[in-house]
Amino acid sequence: MAEVPAESADLNVQFLNASDKMNMQSVQVISDLQETLQPYESWVVHVSILGDNREAFTLFFPILAGLRNELGARALWAAILVEWSNLILKWMFRGDRPYWWVGETPLYNGETRPFLRQFPNTCESGPGTPSGHLMMNVALFYVAARGITTFFVWNSSYFSKTQKWIVAFLIYSLYICWNAMVFISRLYIQAHFIHQCILGVLGGLFVGHLAWSSSRLLKLKKVSAVAIAIFLLVSSVMTYYLLLSQGMNPLWTVSLALKHCSRPEYVKVDTQPYYLIMRFTGAALGLGLGISSEQRKTAVQSRISWIHTLLGVKGGILIGRMAAIIQTSLPKDDMIVFLMLSFSLNIALPLVIIALLPQFLSAMCPA
Repeated sequence: MAEVPAESADLNVQFLNASDKMNMQSVQVISDLQETLQPYESWVVHVSILGDNREAFTLFFPILAGLRNELGARALWAAILVEWSNLILKWMFRGDRPYWWVGETPLYNGETRPFLRQFPNTCESGPGTPSGHLMMNVALFYVAARGITTFFVWNSSYFSKTQKWIVAFLIYSLYICWNAMVFISRLYIQAHFIHQCILGVLGGLFVGHLAWSSSRLLKLKKVSAVAIAIFLLVSSVMTYYLLLSQGMNPLWTVSLALKHCSRPEYVKVDTQPYYLIMRFTGAALGLGLGISSEQRKTAVQSRISWIHTLLGVKGGILIGRMAAIIQTSLPKDDMIVFLMLSFSLNIALPLVIIALLPQFLSAMCPA
C-alpha cells in the first residue's frame, strides 16, 4: 500500500468533524500520559479504583454520615442524582470510549493505529459521555468540602478567623487536586476522552450544588421517599424503552467492550444499566425512609459527643465494607435474582447508616 504523504494526512485532518478531532487529540494526550506517567502507573490506576462510583455508596457516604448525619444524607443524595442523571445522559449522548474507538475508527490504519495499554478498570461497558467518575467525585466531594468547612471550620470556636480561612483553603485545594487526579486517571486508563471528563466536571458541580442547597431532600416524608424512588425507576426505564422504540439499542456499547477489551472478564456486570438502576433507586428509597424515620429524628435531636462521632465513622465504615463484600458475593447466574438482591441491599445500607446506627449509638452511649 502506498504511503500517504504527510501533507495529505494533515489536509485530511482539517476536514474531520469536531468529534473526531477531539477524539484524536485526546488519544494523543492519552498516549503522552501513558508514556510520561508510566513510572507512577500503579498510583494513577489506583485513583480510578478509589474514585469508583461504588465507593461513594459503601465508603465515603458512611464516613460522612458518621461525621454528621445531615452531611452523609446530602452526600448520598448527590451520589444518587449523579448516577441517575449520568445514566440518562450517557444513553442520550451515546459517546464512545477511547479503548474501543481506537480500534473501530477508520481514521487509523494498521501502521498509524496507536498502541495504548489497558487495565482491569479500563473496560467499562457503558457509553462514555459524560464521565461518571468525574461527575461523582466532583459532586460528592463538593458536598463534603462545603459540609466540613461549614460544620467543622466556620462554626468552630477552636480556630481564629485567619486559621479558618487557611483550613478552608486547604480543604478546597485538596478537593481540586483530587479531582484533577481523577481527571488524569480516567484519561490514562482510556476510560474517557478529554471532553467527556470536562462535561463530567460541569455536571458534577451542578448536582453537588443542588444536593447541598436543597433543604427539601432532608425533610422527606415516607410517601415522598417512595415517590422519588418510583420516579427514578420509571424515568430510567421509560428512557430505555423510548430509545428502543426509536431503533436505538441502549446496550450498543456492550458488544464493543467485549470486542476491544484485551481481557473480556474485565467487562463487569455491575457497570451495566440494570444494576445501576437498582443501586440508585434502592439507595434513594432507603435514604428517604431513613430520613423520614422516627429513629433518625430521635438520634439527630439527641446530644452528639466526639465518642458518638468516632463510633459512627468506624461503624459506618464497617457496615459499608460488609455491604461491599456482600454485593461482590451475590450470585450472578440468575440476573433477576441478582438485581433483586442488589436492590434490597441498597435499600438496607442507607437506612441502617442514617437511622438505625445513630439510634443504636445514642442508646448505647448516652451523652
